[in-house]
Amino acid sequence: MPGPETEIAAAAGGSRSRLRASRVDREQVIGALKTAFVQGRLTEDELDARVDLVYASRTYAELADVTVDIPAELTGAKSPRDPWRATKIACRIEYAIFLPGIVAFLLAPGGPRTTAAEMVGLTSIVCLLFWLLGVFMLVASRPRKGSGGQLPPRTAAGAAACAGGGERLHVSHAVAREQVNRILTAAWEQGRLTEDERDARAAQVSASRCHADLASLVADLPAGLATRPPTTRDVRTGVCVIIAAAGVLAAVLLSNPDNRLAFMVFLVAAATLIVAPVMTVGLIFDVRHQKRSGEAGGDGVTLSSITRVGRHRDVRAWR
Repeated sequence: MPGPETEIAAAAGGSRSRLRASRVDREQVIGALKTAFVQGRLTEDELDARVDLVYASRTYAELADVTVDIPAELTGAKSPRDPWRATKIACRIEYAIFLPGIVAFLLAPGGPRTTAAEMVGLTSIVCLLFWLLGVFMLVASRPRKGSGGQLPPRTAAGAAACAGGGERLHVSHAVAREQVNRILTAAWEQGRLTEDERDARAAQVSASRCHADLASLVADLPAGLATRPPTTRDVRTGVCVIIAAAGVLAAVLLSNPDNRLAFMVFLVAAATLIVAPVMTVGLIFDVRHQKRSGEAGGDGVTLSSITRVGRHRDVRAWR
């Protein structure tokens, strides 16, 4: 049965047009309007009126209405980058290449005496099994077509459980409440909700009786708002794991113990030393992208304040 996280994510993954826009989205639209003004596509009065509409817009559909008659190349928005994209790519590389190789080495029937042909054949079979399983998991995780990300109709049993607040829902419902509160806080920080809207929804979170009630509170918010981005601490942890694995590996090689436990420790350390560097490199790329995005976001907020105080003075300077 789907848990609270699955149900909430399904509600948040609906049509983009009805989702709440963020502060960064509004800054991008204002930038497009300024460019259109510089190119002579809008008059000064039109720019004034549309900027006011942008600040009053709450959803992507309302923002799209502001720029409906402006060429797409000026308003085309880039899809937000997954903060863990490089790390996920590193995971796929580990899964597709390194992990099958480690498993094939452990399954080698003759140990060190295994011939090259036997090792190649065994590795090919293991890789094929891993790849088939990966494709199956990828297909199974894709959202169903035609669902539109909407919640399924509540059944009679689900309605009764919601009304009764049964004991089985107690623990998972508490976890879901905390998750929804994190999503609402992130939406407020990004400018998708006003403070009053956040407080009103937070009050409804406390009064909710079931997961469907919680899902309705975030149905107009994009999925993944509460996802924690990678940090420098994650990179430091990866580097520490690499150093620890290298130290254990060196200690085993130097002491050269002749027992099964030492051999297992050696294998674990060697596998960690193969896996951890690739993951750490992915984390480094993701953290660097987060820092660059944060700097760009800071510039956007500054541009917003300049636009509201002296909107056309800087635009005329561009011309």
